[in-house]
Amino acid sequence: MKKLFIFILLLVPLHMAAQWQGTDSDATSSQQQKKNNTYKEPFVTFGLHHTGDFYKRAAGVGLGLIMNFGRHKDVMSFTAGVEFIEYLAGDPRPDGENNGLGVVSAGGQVVIPVTARLHLFPTSKQTKFYIACGAEYGFKAHEGGVLKHLYPEEKALHSSTFAVMPMIGWKCRVADFGLYYKHYVNRPFYDSIDGKRNLGDDKARIGYFLTCYF
Repeated sequence: MKKLFIFILLLVPLHMAAQWQGTDSDATSSQQQKKNNTYKEPFVTFGLHHTGDFYKRAAGVGLGLIMNFGRHKDVMSFTAGVEFIEYLAGDPRPDGENNGLGVVSAGGQVVIPVTARLHLFPTSKQTKFYIACGAEYGFKAHEGGVLKHLYPEEKALHSSTFAVMPMIGWKCRVADFGLYYKHYVNRPFYDSIDGKRNLGDDKARIGYFLTCYF
C-alpha cells in the first residue's frame, strides 16, 4: 500500500507536467494557425481597370471597373466589367487647321469585357503567369467632333462592336498586368476618312492592361 501511495504521488506531478506541455503546444499551434489565416484571399474581388492599345495613327485609352471571380492560386479565374474607351487619332485636316498636338478625338465607346483565364505556373511567391481568351462588346458613346464631318452622314463610329481577345498576363492578390491582341469581328469605325489615313480597316489592335484590386 505504501509503495502504491508513493507511485500515485509521483504520477500526479508527471501527469500535470504532461497537461501543461500539451496546453502550451496547443496554444502555440493555435497561434500559428491564426497567424497563417490572418489573410484569406476573397473569391470575388473588384478592381480599377486601365487599357491602352494602338493601331497605325490611332490609339484607344480606357478606364473602368472589373469584377474578378477566383483567386490567383486557383487553376482558373474569370472576369467581367465595364469600361469607357476614348479613341484618339492623328488630325487629318490640313496643317493650317491642325491643333497644336496634331491629335483629335475619334469618338468614345462603352465596352463590356469578359475573360476566362488559365493560370499556368508561378513566376514568384506572389504572382502567377496565365493565358486567357476574352470577348468585348462595345456601344457608341459619342462621335469625334472633327472626324465625323469627314464620313458620309457625319458618322464616324458604328453603333456597336464585337471583338475577341487572346491575352497573356501576370496576376497577384492585388494587381493584374498583361498584353492582349484585339481582333474586331465588327470594327468600330466606318470606312476611310480621307483615302490616306484609314481608320475603317481597324480590325486588329495590340494593347496592354493593368488592374489594381481593392
